[in-house]
Amino acid sequence: MTPWIQEAGVQDISKLIPVLKVLRPHLSDHDLFQLVPLLFEEGYRLIYMGDEENAYSAAGFRTMNFLFSGKTLYIDDLVTLPEHHKKGYASSLLNWLKTYAMENQYDHFSLDSGFQRKDAHRLYLSSGLEMEGFHIGKKLSSWK
Repeated sequence: MTPWIQEAGVQDISKLIPVLKVLRPHLSDHDLFQLVPLLFEEGYRLIYMGDEENAYSAAGFRTMNFLFSGKTLYIDDLVTLPEHHKKGYASSLLNWLKTYAMENQYDHFSLDSGFQRKDAHRLYLSSGLEMEGFHIGKKLSSWK
């Protein structure tokens, strides 16, 4: 069966946990069951490719407005299970997001990516995205 893109709801969290933990291994299953519904309440949306039982690849995104960029589609998460790499799932999700942003008159398309995610960077750059800057921050609990 060919995977398809669909939007996740609270009822889909359990099938999304394995793929979300690839990108966010510091979060437990319990954390994800608590956080994802909260994120949905804040406007976070989650699309995925998979089947009735499993999500193979997922993208979490939200609308944000900034003085520097206007109405921005911000991608929080874009991840694929390792055993499903190189099948075009992340590229399909990225294309869906770009189309969604254009159809809904967004001004900007944005994401942050860790320095170590070289394969992801190749995907982003080959899809037409550009390196625009560095994200700078620090977890407050680790601030001395």
